[in-house]
Amino acid sequence: MPPSREEAAQALREISNVQARVAGFQDYRFEASQLILWGLLNIIGCVGSALFAGYLLPIWLGVVVVGLLLGVFMAVHSAPRVPGVIWRYLLVILSILLFDVILHVIFWPVSPRQGSMIVPLFVATIYIVRGAQSRPRYIAVGALLAVLSMLSFLFAGDGYWYWLALSWGGTFVVSGLWLRRC
Repeated sequence: MPPSREEAAQALREISNVQARVAGFQDYRFEASQLILWGLLNIIGCVGSALFAGYLLPIWLGVVVVGLLLGVFMAVHSAPRVPGVIWRYLLVILSILLFDVILHVIFWPVSPRQGSMIVPLFVATIYIVRGAQSRPRYIAVGALLAVLSMLSFLFAGDGYWYWLALSWGGTFVVSGLWLRRC
């Protein structure tokens, strides 16, 4: 006996739910590698900022260039059949950088400590919004990043750059390892 119309509709909904979960896990695995990459680079950038405070611009320019090159390479190799993956990846990263530059220009003069909070808090917001829309684990990533970054800003004192390295880069690395297990 063939399935009824309701049974067929229910089966299609269940298939759709499974497909969405599989896509979510694939998204988490792809994002895990990117989080680990950017986490390690942010640790390097923050420690470099602590050790060579007079060279913030070249340090972070190097971090961004290396991150873009490695990130694009990783995106292409993890999703070779996805059309436009390079352009979407570049659009996301460059829009974050543009936001950072625009806020620096609008609010100039900005202290290095204040300026260093723009990207982690913006990225935390992006993760929370993305998590609310489709991938709930990103809410935890964004919330942890925002809270730890703000605690570093408010309470770290002279060790600020080292605490930011742990709160920003460390959150990314730990979150990447967590999402990789999904």
